[in-house]
Amino acid sequence: QKIGLLVNSYINYKLKLVETRLKYTDLQFSEIAMELGFTDSSHLNKTFLSYKGMTIGAYKASIS
Repeated sequence: QKIGLLVNSYINYKLKLVETRLKYTDLQFSEIAMELGFTDSSHLNKTFLSYKGMTIGAYKASIS
């Protein structure tokens, strides 16, 4: 159970970094994915959707 919490915390940390990059940079999704160690932008988007309840595109639109 502890390992599951650690993994969950790590993923949430990474997604906070994604949010920061989306807010304050003009990086493409694929660049953010590579920078933060996701397999590709699709993997990042699926993870973001799973944890945040919206796609990266929807999140980006909501902060614009």
